[in-house]
Amino acid sequence: MRWKTAIGASLIPLNILLLFFLVFEGRLVVPSWLQVFGRMHPLALHFPIVLVVLYALWVLFTLRGTRADTEVADILLLSAALTAVLTALMGLLLSKEPGYEGAELSWHKWTGTAVALGLFFLWQFRGRLGSRGSSKSINNALQNGNGLGSHPLISGLFALGILVLTVLAGHFGGDITHGQNFVLGPVMPDKVKPMVAMEDAMVYKDLVAPILETKCLGCHNSNKAKGGLIMETREGLLKGGRDGKLWDTTELGLGMMMARIHLPPDEKKHMPPAAKPQLTDEESAVLYNWIKSGPLFEKKIMELSPSDTLRLLAASILKPAEGEKYDFAAADEKKVQVLNTNYRAVTPLAKGSPALAVDFYGAAFFRPEQLKELDAVKTQIVELNLDKMPVDDKGLATIAGFTNLRVLNLSFSKITSAGIPDLLRLGKLKSLSLSGTAVKAADIRRLASLKELRNLYIWNTGIDAGELTSVRHDYGGLAVSTGFRADTVHTKLNSPILENEERIVIVPLNISLKHYVPGATIRYTLDGTEPDSLTSPVYSGPVVLSNRAALKAKAFKKGWLGSEVTSADFYSEKYRPDSLLMLQPVDSNYMKYKPKILIDLQKGDLNYNNGKWLGFHKNKMECLLFFNEPVKAGDVTVSAVVDINNDVMPPTTLEVWGGSGKGSLRLLGRISPEQPAKAQAGYLTGYKIKFNPTTVRILKVVSIPVDKLPEWHIRKGKRGWVLVDEIFVN
Repeated sequence: MRWKTAIGASLIPLNILLLFFLVFEGRLVVPSWLQVFGRMHPLALHFPIVLVVLYALWVLFTLRGTRADTEVADILLLSAALTAVLTALMGLLLSKEPGYEGAELSWHKWTGTAVALGLFFLWQFRGRLGSRGSSKSINNALQNGNGLGSHPLISGLFALGILVLTVLAGHFGGDITHGQNFVLGPVMPDKVKPMVAMEDAMVYKDLVAPILETKCLGCHNSNKAKGGLIMETREGLLKGGRDGKLWDTTELGLGMMMARIHLPPDEKKHMPPAAKPQLTDEESAVLYNWIKSGPLFEKKIMELSPSDTLRLLAASILKPAEGEKYDFAAADEKKVQVLNTNYRAVTPLAKGSPALAVDFYGAAFFRPEQLKELDAVKTQIVELNLDKMPVDDKGLATIAGFTNLRVLNLSFSKITSAGIPDLLRLGKLKSLSLSGTAVKAADIRRLASLKELRNLYIWNTGIDAGELTSVRHDYGGLAVSTGFRADTVHTKLNSPILENEERIVIVPLNISLKHYVPGATIRYTLDGTEPDSLTSPVYSGPVVLSNRAALKAKAFKKGWLGSEVTSADFYSEKYRPDSLLMLQPVDSNYMKYKPKILIDLQKGDLNYNNGKWLGFHKNKMECLLFFNEPVKAGDVTVSAVVDINNDVMPPTTLEVWGGSGKGSLRLLGRISPEQPAKAQAGYLTGYKIKFNPTTVRILKVVSIPVDKLPEWHIRKGKRGWVLVDEIFVN
């Protein structure tokens, strides 16, 4: 047939081109129009695979040596040879794009090329190979022009060889796209990792890394670094990819990694891609809390607070230590339930374990009797966290009764050397933290006599370095951690805590601030400027607000670095609209919420799915505010949120129109809020539009979303959102 001759002839230049590309690929530059051809590789590769399998099955199980059978074999072989060389060419072009490198890629290219060349030579010499065989029937078949395919034994051996090469090429290709050992994994023994006990597990190695291995490394490994991102190592994770770093703990959504995980599955940048296995809710929670915590690479799970979300998740995933068997029964669940309060968490150490962990928080609410209440479960308590609690030496007398304690955290408490005898009664104690307390070197030596004690934390205690060296020498089995020395490195204070939830000043409002570090001074401003350590007012008690204010507060202490700023906007309203009418529909996601929430004096927070926000995406916000009686308005404030990672941006334009009726509205004021120049943490804000005082009965407020997200945004070019929770008229 002529078409067979033509296609067979085309195999010669195509395979020569393939070899040329392979030999000179280091100098190969692929233009954009040819990249489209290369990206068809994942689509085309199925054709040669199927055709090779069909050819092998045909010659092994169907071929009887007749001319008709040989004709079918030739068609399958020619089709496989043509599609294989085209697919190999596509693959070579695709491999020149960023993100493809490593040993697996090299093996995939060479085995794929071997398949194409093997099929080409099999086609070219199908009528000659085997002519020296002793079988008369083989020679006759070849002389009759039936080709190699006329003899099942010879054609079967060649078909099997090509099939093996195809499987190997697919194996290496699967490693690139789906992770190590994807193709041959089901028939090869897995390297089963032993189940790690929770008591021995590391946060990253045993809790986080397994998630990344199964859900991320298929695309982000040293062989296929999609987006320039390699997630196999700590260095690769910290470096990030071409789109930037994976996380930013200062941002509301914790950065790019979590933002892409929470994108809708049909979004192009959703991770993992829609076709890949998706993260479970539990896995997403692990990654979120791991990033939020630091992230932690070298920390053990048991070093986390008993109430830490990451530790609670680990308790449901990992097994408790087999070697730690408790000789006491579980506490009564009702007793445990009663002991749980807003400032004290009592939880099982692990799933099914009788051991309990107790965590206190909220130093201002701590009372000594709260320790005595734990006597009801003192036998079951093996971990007790009193970090930054005002526990004194008297409280240690109660703690000494918790004879099964293994872990005790008394950091920054009020204990002194006088309490050491009570601590010495805790014979099963393995880990003790006394950081920031008044203990002495002599106390450390006394505590080192506890036979089970393995870890002692004494940061910021002022104990001389020489004394610590001596202790470490004398008690080699005790790991003494000193952290950063206060005389060389200053610790940064936590931000002040604003206790008020109310943000709207209807009647005079008392603003309350606090800080947990004793001796810390809080300074504040009400005009939006950043407080300093010298001239800004010192907070000494509730601050009374009667009008709008932009609060900023910062903590200072000698020998410490100043804290980050705590910010909060407080709003006031002189004229409350009597009704509201939306002129443009809200986005479909927010249609279930009534527009009146914009004038209900209920402020929202950073959770803008809580029913207190209206979202505008396709349409601009355009609403009418009606007053039953005329009012003399001088400014309008639009309360909004900005969450850049989730496309919520400041509006490009805000306008206020006013008049006595719908037909007499005129422009009163317009502003164009400054647009961010980079990604940052989400925040609440308010946009104030000032104008000459005007008597009105109707105000029209217009807020226009960003038409196209900026070039630096991960979803550049898409339309932005505007989210509004309240409009104030003064």
